[in-house]
Amino acid sequence: MQKMPDYFYNYPFVKGDRRPCVQKQEELKKFLYTDYLPEQSDLNWLVASTDDLTVGEYQLSPGSHFDPADVHAGDEIYYVLIGEVTMFQPESGQVMVVKKGEGILMPKGCPHIGYNFGDTEARMLYAIAPKIWNEDGPPSEYTGILKTYKHKEREVKCQ
Repeated sequence: MQKMPDYFYNYPFVKGDRRPCVQKQEELKKFLYTDYLPEQSDLNWLVASTDDLTVGEYQLSPGSHFDPADVHAGDEIYYVLIGEVTMFQPESGQVMVVKKGEGILMPKGCPHIGYNFGDTEARMLYAIAPKIWNEDGPPSEYTGILKTYKHKEREVKCQ
């Protein structure tokens, strides 16, 4: 597991200082998931993270994905703002394409990897409740077996 940044569960205010507050774009926390593999990461803007809820937005550039598979300690909802994202659930092999204006629910403990196979940026709003990750922080690797489907190779004749 990666070390969890200290602003999770303490942003925009520290524990015990709950109050209504406006989060302006320039004040949002920015982070990469995962910060040690920037080429396999998504860019995130953290809107809020408390003991009960984490909300943010993330971006996948064209042709990119995030890896390792993310696994949350709470239910997560994604809502696509721009583009489309292909979500892969490695334990079942399930693949879901989520387009602008659509949402997807990832139940607590459900590993997932997001891909942008398109030629435009993809942006998603996410909300995770009650906790984004357990006390160990985000996963640094996925140790499960990736369930992928085999296909029969076809001979392709080029002219």
